[in-house]
Amino acid sequence: MNASYILMHRDVPFGLVIINSDNGAMLHCRISEPEYSPFPGNADPDLIRVWWNHRAVPGHRKDMEQVIRDAGCVSGRDYLAKNLALSITDTYWICPADMDLAWKNVCLYNFPSVGADVMPYHHLSSYDPNASLGGEMDKYWDQSEQPTVLVKRSCAHYGQQSANELFASELHRRQDSGIGYVQYKFGRTHDGDAVSRCRAFTSEKVEFLSAYQVIMSQKQSHDLPDYESFIEICGEHGLEEEEVRRFLDYQTLTDFVISNTDEHLRNFGVLRDAETLKFICPAPIFDSGSSMFYDMEGSSPLDTAQLLEQKTNSFQKPEEKMLRYVRHRDIVAEDRLPSPAEVREFYCRCGIPEEKADFIAGSYVNKRKLFQRFQSGERISLYGEKIRNR
Repeated sequence: MNASYILMHRDVPFGLVIINSDNGAMLHCRISEPEYSPFPGNADPDLIRVWWNHRAVPGHRKDMEQVIRDAGCVSGRDYLAKNLALSITDTYWICPADMDLAWKNVCLYNFPSVGADVMPYHHLSSYDPNASLGGEMDKYWDQSEQPTVLVKRSCAHYGQQSANELFASELHRRQDSGIGYVQYKFGRTHDGDAVSRCRAFTSEKVEFLSAYQVIMSQKQSHDLPDYESFIEICGEHGLEEEEVRRFLDYQTLTDFVISNTDEHLRNFGVLRDAETLKFICPAPIFDSGSSMFYDMEGSSPLDTAQLLEQKTNSFQKPEEKMLRYVRHRDIVAEDRLPSPAEVREFYCRCGIPEEKADFIAGSYVNKRKLFQRFQSGERISLYGEKIRNR
């Protein structure tokens, strides 16, 4: 059995989709107003299907498995359709073709009490904001606070991913660079799980477009790297290209310092005016949990070659190739970075065992050595480090 839905951006219909009612798969898509597409100006149906699949909460995520089953759904996509694809981070949604609903009837910000429970009920005026909350970590939107707060829980690796969010916040605070970042808070539950909390940086009038959406909004040129395409397209939408470049360079270098392996193209982007569709600025830096060697342990710190062997999920997998994009090598102040002793103390204070804290701090020492050499003008390469470490 299939169901027809109208693709909506606030109160503007911009397309029609047919969704399989059994599993939530998008079977057909037709865009009538491309400028309102999630990929601004690009009406490619295959891209819209990708957007739909990524919008759905992973059905295998532990915190959502029972929620999805209790709703009578078989998958995250099915649950997404049941909740009209509503999100805290943008103003896209789907309206059943046989229903007369306005944006005010479904806007999550008009129903702040609904998200107070991790598993809210469902009817025409009560939708789960977590149905579109992606990622592998257990998380949920807490709408009992205003602005809405994102709560992320981590129990593996001593809960270090949650601690890493706070560490990154502190690093950015010290830099005082003028580049936006999300401020996280850290704590532990009564059963010892680590929890990070942060306020939403979107609202009913300000929405988030990922770098992936921005880059895929235009036909790709094989001559221009995605890093440069992102800057160029943002410039075409009214942002100062130098501002965007400085943001990317700062993010790339701070990710390098903390060894963030998960800065994929959906983990950063731009803020857009939801009414005028005009780009406002780069979105604040967020989601730095997969950093500081969270899933690694050892009796000795990683040396510089081992550090460069770690793959990243970003424009390029090798960090040495990411560094080649950077033009503003001095945008991160080396003397304002946390010291190794402060790093060790921080992780011990967050409940990380001393042996792991020693490993983190020791590996961080070697990463800072690479960073210092890069800032002095040296070209960093894995091959060069293997030769150096012989």
